[in-house]
Amino acid sequence: MASYKPEVLHRIWRTEIEIYQAITEICERHGLRYYAAYGTTLGAVRHGGFIPWDDDMDVCMPRKDYDAFLKYAEKELPEKLKIEGIGYSKGSVMPFVKIANKKTVFVEASDAEKKLRTGIFVDIFPMDTAAPTETLKRKQRRKCMLYGRAMVLAEYGRGKLPEGINPVAGALVQAGCGLIHGCLKLLRLDTAHFYRAFYREATRYETGEPKEYVLQAYFSEFATEYAPAEWFFPTAEIPFEDITVKVPKETDAYLRNMYGEYMKLPPVEEQHNHYPIELKFEEE
Repeated sequence: MASYKPEVLHRIWRTEIEIYQAITEICERHGLRYYAAYGTTLGAVRHGGFIPWDDDMDVCMPRKDYDAFLKYAEKELPEKLKIEGIGYSKGSVMPFVKIANKKTVFVEASDAEKKLRTGIFVDIFPMDTAAPTETLKRKQRRKCMLYGRAMVLAEYGRGKLPEGINPVAGALVQAGCGLIHGCLKLLRLDTAHFYRAFYREATRYETGEPKEYVLQAYFSEFATEYAPAEWFFPTAEIPFEDITVKVPKETDAYLRNMYGEYMKLPPVEEQHNHYPIELKFEEE
């Protein structure tokens, strides 16, 4: 993991807090449910703010609130902020959005070859209603992951490989990605096509009040991506740097489900961030 100079990391944090506050102002104005998620919740509980080596903030919203937020944000975000995601920005391929400061630049090494050039951002993830049985959960997750990967390959001919993959295996995977990409181009199947299919599967069970949420069906096959609905709302509020953030009501259960013994620091080799190859702040 590459390390930031402390003054650089703190400037990133300050920009992200400003974006987070713009997001939450819209949510509060319109009565939308949300909470600071994943490493943001962990950082708030364990460190009273950002995880010391981390460089991002995450927000989650139930799908109904997420869809409503996007409609409001199109009109109500501050001028210097923008929505990045499928249908909003060229080159976006992931089925969630970022709210980015368009006067900044933040390009990760893994995104160097992509068309999308983002700024410093906060991720917003939708929470979907989980299917009611284990069999239907597996089907829902499998289809979402399939469409999620197709969204990427419809736009790009190279995949993001796991760290430490054997070079020969990596070359074969990239060749396969290139072949699939070419076929999708010939068939004129683009990212938007697969996003519509993804959205249909992800929201298939959005009826009534959910008993269980699936948090990121398109990324993971692990059970930690499922959580009982009663863990989340009404949220709790705890300090985070010089502000407060909303976190899941059952914070301990949520963090144990995601991270296990979450108060124990991970070894240095597992302390990951999104260190950019290009970084520019607003006033530069």
